[in-house]
Amino acid sequence: MKQKRIMILVLALALCLLPLEAFAGKKAGRIVSTKDTKYSYQDMERDLKKLAKTYPEMTGLESLGKTADKRELYCLRMGNPEAKKQIIVQACIHAREWLNCQVLMKMTERYLANYETGAYDGVTYQELFDEVVVYIVPMVNPDGVTISQYGISKIKNKALRKKLKKMKKAGSYKRWKSNARGVDLNRSFPASWAKKRTEKKPASEGYAGKKAATEAETKAIIKLMNRMPNLKACVNYHSMGELIYWGAKGKGQKRSDAYELASMVHKTTGYRLVDETKDYGAGGDLERYLISKKKLPYVCIETGSKNCPLKHSAFNGIYKKNKTIIEKTAYLYY
Repeated sequence: MKQKRIMILVLALALCLLPLEAFAGKKAGRIVSTKDTKYSYQDMERDLKKLAKTYPEMTGLESLGKTADKRELYCLRMGNPEAKKQIIVQACIHAREWLNCQVLMKMTERYLANYETGAYDGVTYQELFDEVVVYIVPMVNPDGVTISQYGISKIKNKALRKKLKKMKKAGSYKRWKSNARGVDLNRSFPASWAKKRTEKKPASEGYAGKKAATEAETKAIIKLMNRMPNLKACVNYHSMGELIYWGAKGKGQKRSDAYELASMVHKTTGYRLVDETKDYGAGGDLERYLISKKKLPYVCIETGSKNCPLKHSAFNGIYKKNKTIIEKTAYLYY
């Protein structure tokens, strides 16, 4: 009897030492794998559906359209659909940067698992995301990610595969950045479009397309932003360099607002700040569109310090530095 009581006490103590998120939801922290070394479109699709099913009162899952190879462009809403303010967080506009999708998916699961118990600076997650809803697009370029991870053999459309074989590529297919039509999506936005052309034909990177916003993926992101009545900020995950690109055009946008977001991310991650207000680069990038067209605060967070695709061993370090970015961004506009 005495031994049984001791066992009960030990068990009770162990339960007390568990983090709160261990009690949040039946599958809390167990949907998105952190050990999967090649987190694919299929993995993401499966996990998004599980998250939406497990946390239906907190989420909404939709497709923003389909890619050239008929993959869904998924967007997960986290928070109140009637919230007065919105922010967008996205990753994998460049194919070979697919580790960021896994990081963003795990970040999302962390928030959902702790939705009823978590808080930031005295504001509960429930209160925070009731006022500031978050729209998460974890893989903007699923066709390109598939090419980077598996080569063109996993592209289902024969006509696309035939064209892909003829396209110029920088290195192996692992280094692919573009979509399945050979368009670099971060050169496709209608802002200083094709200011500096690095490729004149479809290729693994650098080709801006025949004109701005020709691609389904680009159109989907623009349409998502345009339907937001009070979009406050955009967080865009890229790799590499451990940098934070930010900027403000001036007229119609307060530079202090843009810097406030960038400074918060700098303090959280330790990544170096780079002001790209006057540097137009090749043009047609999402950041340029956000500066000149939307006049929105944004950060382009460049994770990792090695060449892409990043090794999975970089996951834990990136996740640790970035896991609170969404709550802190929402809190800025709460």
